[in-house]
Amino acid sequence: MRIRIMWLGLAVLLGVAATGCSKREELKVAEFKDQKITVADFEQAYERVDPAYLPKATGQEGKVEFLNTMLNKYVMAYKADELGYDKDPTVAQGMEVFSRMALQVAYLKKQVADKITVSDEEVRKHYDNQGVSMECKQILCDTPDQAEEAYQAIQDGQDFDAVLRQYSKNEDASTGGMVFSAVYGQLTPEMQQALFSVPVGGVTPPVVTAHGWVINKVLRRNEGRTKPPYEEVKEEYTTQVKNLKEAVALNAYTNKLRDDYGVVWHYDNIGIVYNALPPDRDFDDAPARSTEIYPLLLIDPADLDKPMVTWQGGKQITIKDFSDFYDQASFFNRPRRNTRWGGIRQFLTERIMNEISTDVVRKSGIENDPEVAKALRAKKEEIMVNLLYDDVINKQTVVTHQEIVDYYDGNLEAFHTPERRRFGVILAGDVETAQQAYKDLRAGQSFRTVMLAYSVDEETKQNNGETQDLARGQQPELDPIGFSLQKVGDVSEPFQTSRGWMLLKLVERIDEKYFSLEEAEGRIESAVKQNKNDERLKEMLAKWKEEVGVVIYEDNLAKTRIVERQPAADVFDPKSLN
Repeated sequence: MRIRIMWLGLAVLLGVAATGCSKREELKVAEFKDQKITVADFEQAYERVDPAYLPKATGQEGKVEFLNTMLNKYVMAYKADELGYDKDPTVAQGMEVFSRMALQVAYLKKQVADKITVSDEEVRKHYDNQGVSMECKQILCDTPDQAEEAYQAIQDGQDFDAVLRQYSKNEDASTGGMVFSAVYGQLTPEMQQALFSVPVGGVTPPVVTAHGWVINKVLRRNEGRTKPPYEEVKEEYTTQVKNLKEAVALNAYTNKLRDDYGVVWHYDNIGIVYNALPPDRDFDDAPARSTEIYPLLLIDPADLDKPMVTWQGGKQITIKDFSDFYDQASFFNRPRRNTRWGGIRQFLTERIMNEISTDVVRKSGIENDPEVAKALRAKKEEIMVNLLYDDVINKQTVVTHQEIVDYYDGNLEAFHTPERRRFGVILAGDVETAQQAYKDLRAGQSFRTVMLAYSVDEETKQNNGETQDLARGQQPELDPIGFSLQKVGDVSEPFQTSRGWMLLKLVERIDEKYFSLEEAEGRIESAVKQNKNDERLKEMLAKWKEEVGVVIYEDNLAKTRIVERQPAADVFDPKSLN
């Protein structure tokens, strides 16, 4: 019995019109009214679809099954439009939320991601740096001006440690700073790019981080461990380098947007807010909102109207605004003292960029791009189909209590889980070794110590010498001894198996369980309803397809070229109720 609502998969089958296709790709495999599905549409949909919605059949039979799934989506979208769902307020609300995000993603993809290229030299450098760590010292500054002043002092020949003591906001600055290890692959892209571009003894230019601006001095380079051959990982590393470059380029682009919109930070006022932040509490000690007294920040009323950041059009965020944002945020999302002024800046940057990016995207006209417009149409169809399904299918389906009882009574064994046990295993090559292991256990040595000393079972060693939870019959040789152990912690005497001499320790015992009707009722109701929904949907689709005049061209469908994949399992298992 299926739980997943199969029609949901239809939404991901976008009817992508092929461009520049050959005649084969332009052939129609199905049509109705003014709608058509071409060979290219079919091949692209099959390649992109979630495996959960792939046909179980193969060959031409599987193609027909998959084409019918596509047609279901097309027909339901057509019917939803015919019934006026495009005017439903829910559709407008859903599209407003989706469009805001989708348009930003599409815009940034075209402005940034699509322009990224990766050279062999960059990939080789990425490979060479795998596992490498740098021992460094760091100067942390709260403002870019402080960072530039400190960096210039180092460039002018001043001692790094002396500049660190003078400028760094880190708690260890007065003692000359702490040496830390920076491992390649575990840093922000900008920090990694800066650190691994200077030699030992070199100093990085200021790099902005979540805490502020940092200047690092590389003290030592420690080479990494042995790596797999370059050719084996080249493709994977090429993707990693592209992702890193995209992240750097995206940050640079958003920085440029803020410059274009005249964003100015008022650091003196950021300092006022920082001084008002409460001492940091452990995340495990988060206060309940009901215990908090608002406003949370004690700020002089004379400072409330001071701007923390201003930008184009006279827009600003004041200290009062920040105080309100701070109160509204969850404990876990509020700036903390240990993130310094950078945490406050980052907290406000998210709000500024929401407004700036919305304005940039609106002016760009990205929604008129053919690919983007197609994705927006597909999302609108998805929302409409959801509403149609809910109104015409789901809301019309009623499951009676008797149907639930009948299903339960007819499948009682399915609602039974047998006793299961987990064992510790020592497998010895001969009886003498097994007896010595048993003697050591009786003398009080830990099972793990004895197992590591005597067992030749490498497979269970990797799991601390333990099996998975086993029911009777899964490993028949263990059943007579293993299921005769009385309580957790009991250890068997050595016994012979086809693999050698064995000792078992009962690690865990999970008693058999019969799920009552009350325990299973909710899941059974959902599953029964889904079955009834599927049947009703099947009937409605047959009716709608006849109404719109669906035609399938199996000869053209046979010309499609696909790489067949296995569908994901989609089975209702009553045992999952536990």
